[in-house]
Amino acid sequence: MKNRLLLSAAAALLATALPAGAGVSIDRMSPSIGACGFPVNPARIFSLVPPGGGCDIGGAGPVVEVIPPALGLVANDNIDGLSANTLTSPDLLYYLVFSADRASVGMAGTPYRAEAVNNQAASDLWRTNLVAGSPVASMSGAGCAPWVVPPPHFPHRNQTFFNLIQSAPAGAAVGNPLDNVDAVEMDVLDITGDNIHDFPVYLSLDPASPSLLGSGADIFFAPAGAAFGTFATAADLGLATADDIDSLVVWDRGILGAVDPGVDYVLFSLAPGSPTLGMFGLSPAMIFVSHFSATFCPFVAAFDLGLVPADNVDGLDVLP
Repeated sequence: MKNRLLLSAAAALLATALPAGAGVSIDRMSPSIGACGFPVNPARIFSLVPPGGGCDIGGAGPVVEVIPPALGLVANDNIDGLSANTLTSPDLLYYLVFSADRASVGMAGTPYRAEAVNNQAASDLWRTNLVAGSPVASMSGAGCAPWVVPPPHFPHRNQTFFNLIQSAPAGAAVGNPLDNVDAVEMDVLDITGDNIHDFPVYLSLDPASPSLLGSGADIFFAPAGAAFGTFATAADLGLATADDIDSLVVWDRGILGAVDPGVDYVLFSLAPGSPTLGMFGLSPAMIFVSHFSATFCPFVAAFDLGLVPADNVDGLDVLP
């Protein structure tokens, strides 16, 4: 444990010296897939880069951070949720960084609604104000009720920062929806430039992914430089096997790569159609929290993200 803490501290110091990686994946229907003249697929993770043109208008194009084979994936897989091991404590209060899908409209009068009308919202990243409670407090006698997040939410990164297709500046209307950011991780995953992850990666896959082991509600773990295996099952989270985890933030605080109930924490959302949502009258725009003891609680409600219950959170990360 001592060695692991030293390594974690070193990794945290290294990460603070590097620019935010803001790695993202995009969904199966994104127009960049099949249109860039080089491989762009839903199993690739792309980096934050200096703003430029998208691949369709002569720009530099998106920059790959991690290639699918490094994680044990193939091009037809779709990364639904993505997380590094969050090294700051789950006892802290956090800002949320999120994306929502292209069908999401946001609440009337919000920044999200304005960009949704422009067909841009699903390709951007959004940031909330500080959440009123921590993941640990949610699971330790807080009544299993969502925390308040003071409005408003803010644009965090416009999609021009990823050089994906049909890049357009914030506030500009485009004729067709842009790429859909499907997963997000603000920490750098590859520091050596070889497109292989240099830190552990946690991920979920959609049910149509050919590499899926088990359920879309399972969480997988890929050690640094190695392919993924199962980290946590749907049952560890109190979910149904037919559920689909759509966004992900992991605190792996015990044995690295193995679930320690009551010690490890996770924030997640569920894709539309997940039976647990219908069973309890929950929204795919809600964020949930679990400590892997076969149960979960709401963490943030849809309207506290500036979204409506029919919207869908697609990507998620936290900023302390």
